[in-house]
Amino acid sequence: MKETAVRGKKIGVIGIGNIGASLLRGLLAADGGNIFISDIKRENLRYFEGASESRVTVCEGNKEVAEKSDVIILAVKPNDVRGVVEEIAPFVNEEKIVVSVAAGVPTREIERDLGEGKKVIRVMPNIGARVGESVTAMCTGKYVGEEDEAMAKEILSAIGYVYSVKESDMDVITGLSGSGIAFFAAMIEAMADGGVYEGLPHDLALEISAKTALGAAKMILAGDKPSSIKQMTASPGGTTMRGLYAMEARGIKAAMMEAVIEATKRAREISEHRS
Repeated sequence: MKETAVRGKKIGVIGIGNIGASLLRGLLAADGGNIFISDIKRENLRYFEGASESRVTVCEGNKEVAEKSDVIILAVKPNDVRGVVEEIAPFVNEEKIVVSVAAGVPTREIERDLGEGKKVIRVMPNIGARVGESVTAMCTGKYVGEEDEAMAKEILSAIGYVYSVKESDMDVITGLSGSGIAFFAAMIEAMADGGVYEGLPHDLALEISAKTALGAAKMILAGDKPSSIKQMTASPGGTTMRGLYAMEARGIKAAMMEAVIEATKRAREISEHRS
């Protein structure tokens, strides 16, 4: 994180579940200013009490977080967003930024409940935030300026990679990345189970499977096409070709495509239900 952009800022996190806690850990690791937190479940807050030389302040409630923070991150469930927004609205002025991680909740809905002129940014991280490898999509509401967007990117970069997208693409990204990390985990587990079936210890098979997936991902990010990796690995009549044949025969590629498509459909259903 660039110190000039975030250091010294007051950042609030409302909701310390899986994503909220991951954001908080990332901000602490990145030296990201003073942090104020709240959660309806008090047990979710205990771990962070007194964290990192008192940079974290556990607040009595959401109103206190909103009052004390420059940037307020709403890491609550979609069905809880409206209630929380209405609660904090009196404490959110035109200078503050509200960042929502709630799936399916459009910026216009939060803007409506906060009041005219309030800055709202919608983001979709994934659970890779736990290890600083989140893929986060971000779109801005109509009152957000370039400096506000840049600051939000700096904050979110504490947990991984950030991409600015159109709000109309957020449901697709929810299916591809927000849900997709679970699809890859399932594939890695399935490959490891194949190794166990053939005699490898489970822990070893799982580690090798995960690191093999990591290698493939890094090659693609370095510029290799997936088809090129297959060609480099699959020799005529060899082991890889036999395995690829088995995958095609069982429709693995179609199943992965369908998983993303169905997750996207569900994200759109959630969005449409709210409108």
